[in-house]
This record gives sequence, structure tokens and C-alpha cells, in this order.
Amino acid sequence: MISLTPLIQHLTPKPVGFARLWFRRVDGAAEYAKIRPEALPLPAAWVVRSADKETDAGERASNLTLGFDVVIAIENARSHYPGETDDIMLAYREAVRKLLQGWELEPDVRPIKFKGGRVLDVTNKDLYWADHYEFDALITNYLPDPVPFSELVYTGATL
Repeated sequence: MISLTPLIQHLTPKPVGFARLWFRRVDGAAEYAKIRPEALPLPAAWVVRSADKETDAGERASNLTLGFDVVIAIENARSHYPGETDDIMLAYREAVRKLLQGWELEPDVRPIKFKGGRVLDVTNKDLYWADHYEFDALITNYLPDPVPFSELVYTGATL
């Protein structure tokens, strides 16, 4: 199907003009699962694959809608004014959205679309948010059918 590794690589460098510390770590879901909660390198982001939807597009072709979440984790630090932590999270969300929305992962893949977000967890130390994105792709990399059997050709030693 389609690898999300290029997405992770696309999110890793700090965008030009972003005023805050960029993500210390950008990984996939499996890498996140290996980290002890007290050792999370915040701020961080994880790309997590979600449900795929497929429709037939003819012989050996499929239209695939692939969804993924970008989970953003920041420190829920002491704030200087009410709503500061929310403003910090919003800055990260907007930066990620600018990087992803409209970006084409590879040829035959339509631009990425933002589909909304939700809070995952708020603790006295951390804040976790997931924004959902989708893109459509025409998948045609299925193997062709083998050629029909026509004859047996014997090559080699006796049986």
C-alpha cells in the first residue's frame, strides 16, 4: 500500500518562521509505544495510521482513502496568562497543518486534507492532541495475472 515514512520525514525539520522549540521527536506509533511516559521528549509528534477505505476502480486498481492522525504532545507547564497552554498547542497544530494540508505524498496521491482534531489527554504535566488527515490514492501496483498455461517444457535430469 502506501508508507507513512515520508510523512514523518516531512514533519521532522522545523518550519521556517516557527518561533517555538520544534518537536524533539517525530515518529510512528510503534516508536511511541516504546517510550516510558516519564521519558517523553516533549514537545513531540507521532504519525498514527487509522482506517483505510477502499472502492474498486477497475481491473487491478483501487481508489483508497487513507487516514492518519498526527498526535502532538506538549508540556502542560505553568502559564503566564489564562489559555497560554492552549495557544501553544494551537501554534503547533497550525504549523503541522501548514506543512501537511495540500502536500502530495507521492505521485498518484491526491493532496492531504485536514479533517479535524480532538483532545486525547490532559494531565498536570502533559497535553495530547490528535489532528486527523486524509488523502486519496489510486492503487495500481497489484501484480498482473500469470500467463495462461500452454505446455510443459521438460528441462533437466531424469525424474
